[in-house]
Amino acid sequence: MTMTETTSGLPPLTFETDNTSSFDANGEGPGIQSALLVQALSHHANTLAADGKADLVSISMDVTGTPLGDGKGAIQSDVDRQTRTLLFIGAELSSKAGLHTRATAIFRIHRDE
Repeated sequence: MTMTETTSGLPPLTFETDNTSSFDANGEGPGIQSALLVQALSHHANTLAADGKADLVSISMDVTGTPLGDGKGAIQSDVDRQTRTLLFIGAELSSKAGLHTRATAIFRIHRDE
């Protein structure tokens, strides 16, 4: 399989809340969708790490194959579990066409001491 999609032209994310963001969709494929999900997940994780930093250590993504099309895309993330040093977050990228990509990520929290 050859991947020809690039992530250099990512549409900007608008964060409505710490765990909700949107973007203007223009038919982005799974590579760009994945990059947008990572940005949104990292934003949410770093917001929760408040006095520290959250580093991505693991991520798993599932792509539905539903074409994104044009219009508004939305990303919603939710914390599944949080410990003192680890954060488990899930997120979904969707549009009016339905669910496109789902991700589950683990972040390590580094607190400033």
